[in-house]
Formats: sequence, C-alpha cells, structure tokens
Amino acid sequence: MDPNASALSQLRLTRDQPGHDARAQRREYDHGGTERLRRGIYVSRTIWTSADADARYLMRIQAAVLSRQSRPVVSHLSAARVWGLPVLGQWPTEVHLQGGSGQTRTSKNWIAWHHDPLPDEDVTEIDGLLVTTRLRTLVDLARSQPFRSAVISLDAGLQEQFLLPGGAVVPAVTRDEVMDRVLRLGSARGTRRARRSVGFADAKSGSPGESLSRTGIFLAGMPMPELQVVYPHPFGEDRVDFRWKRRFQLKRMPLLGEFDGEVTYTRGEFMGGRTIDEVVWAEKRREDRLRAPGRAMVRWLWADALRPERLRALLLNAGLRPTQ
Repeated sequence: MDPNASALSQLRLTRDQPGHDARAQRREYDHGGTERLRRGIYVSRTIWTSADADARYLMRIQAAVLSRQSRPVVSHLSAARVWGLPVLGQWPTEVHLQGGSGQTRTSKNWIAWHHDPLPDEDVTEIDGLLVTTRLRTLVDLARSQPFRSAVISLDAGLQEQFLLPGGAVVPAVTRDEVMDRVLRLGSARGTRRARRSVGFADAKSGSPGESLSRTGIFLAGMPMPELQVVYPHPFGEDRVDFRWKRRFQLKRMPLLGEFDGEVTYTRGEFMGGRTIDEVVWAEKRREDRLRAPGRAMVRWLWADALRPERLRALLLNAGLRPTQ
C-alpha cells in the first residue's frame, strides 16, 4: 500500500466535527499537536514530521482539493506528484488546479489556477482525486517546465511499464502521442519549448538521474550516447547506463558512462537482502567486467549531472570528443 495514501487518510476537517470537537482541534493546533494545511484542515504533527517531501506535498494537494466546494482537477506539477512523476528540484509551495477555459479564478492562497481548455477525456481519477490524464499531464509539463525538468518527467512518464505510486500498472503513453498532442496545439503558449523537450525524451532512460545526465551531456556540447546497453557474460548480463561508440573517442575505443545516484547502497529494493559489503563487492565485479580490455569507463554523481560544465570536463578527460 502507498504509505502516502495512509497519511492522507489522517487529514482532519473541522467542518466535519461537532462544535466542541472543532474547538478541541484548534486548541491542539495551538499547542503544537497538529499542522494546519489549509483553513479548517489539519494533520497530526507526528504524521507530518515523519513524512517525506513527496508525502507532504501530496497532503497539501489533498487539503487544497478538500478546501474547495466543488471537486477541482489537479494539474501540472501537482498532477505530476499524483501520478508519481519526478521533477527536478523541490515541489512547489502552491497546488496547481485546472479551472477550465472561460473561468476567472485568480491564483492566490497557495493555489495556482490554470485555464486552458480541458475536455472530459483529459481527466481521470486516482485515489479519489480528479487529475489530468498522464498524457495531458506530460503535455502540460512539457509546455510549462524548464527543459531539464520536463525531460526528467517525460522520460519517466513514457516508460512502457508505468507504475502508479501505489504499485498499479497503467497503460503506456508513447512519445509520438505526446508530440501529436503538442503539434495539435499549434502556436499556443509553451508549444515551442514542449516540442524541444518531447523530441529529446527517451523512454529508455533508467532513472531521473540518467535523464538529468543526458540533458547535461547535450547542454555540454558532447555527443549523445546509446542508452541501457547490455553486455552478456557467462553468468548473466551487465547493463550500462550510457555508451559512446569508438568513433567519438580519441582513444578509439567505446566509452561507457555510469550515473551513480548513491542509492544502491542504502535503499532496500536495491539491496535484495544483501549486506552493504556484498552489494559493494558485486558492483566492483560488475565494473571490472565492464572495464574489459578495449573499453573505457567514466562515472559521475548528482553534483556533476547538475552542472553541464563539470560533466563536460569529466567526459573530455575520458577522451570523448565534443560536438561543439
């Protein structure tokens, strides 16, 4: 079960409580026992302090929806959170809601209203929230977000096996579908940046860090690599994040690239019941195999992926020839 969903069930609304209980709720807030998310909507301080940034933003989204008299449609960055799509940087302070065209709601009180046309087929429901479909959400993000963040969201949203935060598998959305929707918008606001982001997106990307790295490689003026290349060995196969063919290398040998997100040694789903020493040893053997004679290899971290000039320096030092 999605731990964030259980946190959402703890939201308390004073309007649903008798007068005495509502006053008691306000007193509890005054004494630091609860966190107020919106007027009349609270959550236990214990739940709030133990929640991560993803869970907190999801609670803020739910609180914003509950504060409205009618059910609004969650959109843009807030829809990205509901769908479990990653973005670059922190979640915003405001909740993004779709008001539809022709409406005049102004953005205030930590709610950002959007007024683009919203046909019924662009709306679905997830865990009780009305939200823009994944296709519509990806189009909105491509139109509104900076290139690097949009690519991170698009790469994740185009995965063939897309999982909701609760674990359910939902149908795939293709890059051609997203591009078709963008092109149909003509010269509408944000479509030029959307065409660039969607054209660059690649469902083969294995993680947000790899997507960020790919945008950094591009912005650094370096040749674009192949993604998720497999090297068989007698006991299975090794998959590498990036590979540049020998024609791009001064050393005239393939260059392999690995983004190291520093999560492999801490997160349970990657540990597989192994100790940290066992995981580190397995990774060392994997890297030894990948660094076979006739292949070069370079690794980088989040700090490098975030700064194209640092990524460029690492790749140049590994012998990669720039495209510009």
